[in-house]
Amino acid sequence: MDTGSAGPQHSEGLRLLEAAQWAAARDVFQATLEEEETPEALDGVGLALFFLGSVEDGIAARERAFDAYADAGRCDEAGRVGVWVSHQYLLSGRSSAARGWLARAERAVAGAECDGQGWVAIERARHAEDLEERTAHTRRAMDIARNAGDSDLEVYALSLLGLTEVNAGRLDSGMQLLEEAMAAASAGRVRNVHTLAEAYCNLIMATTNAGDWDRAGEWCDLVDEFAREHGTIPLLGACRTIHAEVLVARGRWPEAETALESALETHSRFVPEMGAPTVAGMAELRVHQGRLAEAEQLLAGREEHPSSLCALAHLRIADGHPRVASALLERALGGAGGDAVRTTQLLAPLVDSRLACSDTQGAAVAAGQLADLAEASGLRLVAARAELAAAHVHLASGHVPEAAEPARLALAAYARLGMPLHVGEARLALARALVASAPEAARDEARAALDAFRELGAARAMDAAAGVLRELGQATGARPRSQGELTAREAEVLELVASGMSNAQIAETLVISQKTAGHHVSRILSKLGVRNRTEAAARAAHREKTGSR
Repeated sequence: MDTGSAGPQHSEGLRLLEAAQWAAARDVFQATLEEEETPEALDGVGLALFFLGSVEDGIAARERAFDAYADAGRCDEAGRVGVWVSHQYLLSGRSSAARGWLARAERAVAGAECDGQGWVAIERARHAEDLEERTAHTRRAMDIARNAGDSDLEVYALSLLGLTEVNAGRLDSGMQLLEEAMAAASAGRVRNVHTLAEAYCNLIMATTNAGDWDRAGEWCDLVDEFAREHGTIPLLGACRTIHAEVLVARGRWPEAETALESALETHSRFVPEMGAPTVAGMAELRVHQGRLAEAEQLLAGREEHPSSLCALAHLRIADGHPRVASALLERALGGAGGDAVRTTQLLAPLVDSRLACSDTQGAAVAAGQLADLAEASGLRLVAARAELAAAHVHLASGHVPEAAEPARLALAAYARLGMPLHVGEARLALARALVASAPEAARDEARAALDAFRELGAARAMDAAAGVLRELGQATGARPRSQGELTAREAEVLELVASGMSNAQIAETLVISQKTAGHHVSRILSKLGVRNRTEAAARAAHREKTGSR
């Protein structure tokens, strides 16, 4: 927003915004509006309301600020505010409104040389379907920022360009740009908290996409702390969703579930439309756990949302409809737009879905594309996906001995990345490859895979590992049905139910919402196959007596 307007009230409001004192800033700007409706006051109160969680009111106030800035011919402010409004609509899935507001912002800065041109270029980059187009727009924004000395614009452009480079498979250059952006931000060159928050999000998305889980986890913790400290509530949902992806990859599923539930609760309170990636993340976790009915329920009505396509495909593979999964993945690939990371995320399950359709040739083509991307990008995560896909294709094609080497390479790569589910999958592929030549080694690998899957609670993968062990003449031991397995959090809630606590008391004890506590209790009753809390308490007593999970 404008920083050059005179007046002590306006200056105080700006100071409070920069200090993330949202309620105080709102009060100052609202007092100004009672005297005179200025664009600066509308702009300031809109941003304060947004961060206080009154998202729709905040957007509405900034829409009015844009009109006032545009009418006054104030290119910088009109461009920046118009782009902000456009991006909020883009995030909430209202793409038509987002395009309309971007067009309005472009019209407001047309023919003028101002910083607003740079912010319009940023939004053009975020709307771009092709990574090269995104790069071109972002570089233009950087040039404008440096010429104008706009630190906010420069830092955000650097972070977006870094994310784009990583997604294109250019890891070294991408991380260098992101680190430059964060160094500038840490030096206090960014005045707008919203800009800083989005730059942080670009960083953790890039590290997650690259499979750099240690760095991603570290930055997720820092961003979560930043969001709490600055009261940037809408940021919490987005960041916790990304953090949950890290936790799932690292095998910390109960923590991931808690993060996803928290993110869903945040989205439902503020901007429900922004929750689609969180829902997709929860659905994928449910598929891993073998809780397919819950995954189906989560994804109902979201079939066309881009973030849901991959989760739906995993679900369709799991429930025996691989042709539908292939169609979903092929559609999603059509919109990947040169994004190497996104492409590999889709090609890996496409190999599996095509193999499930007995389309070995099609699976081999997809696996070859993965191998090409791995070589071009140099990303360890992409290489691991490519090796495991190659192993699966060899096994399905009857070239069993040839599957051993890529399976070993995938196992080593996933182990270095610290991804236990995929380590187990690679072990299972290796076990299948060794059945004829080294049956004892095959049994060892399959048993290790089963143990890893059991520890995770990966029900579907446990069934696959048990099947391989049975083929090798090994008993796997009885295990509870997947719907009877409780997460660590659910086991904790069950103990509180058994002690006679209500949902409200459970919520207070665990520092969660009463709604979340109710969801936990409902799932526990369903998993244990009991009708009420009394029966659940009896089951808890039995579990404690027998030492069962």
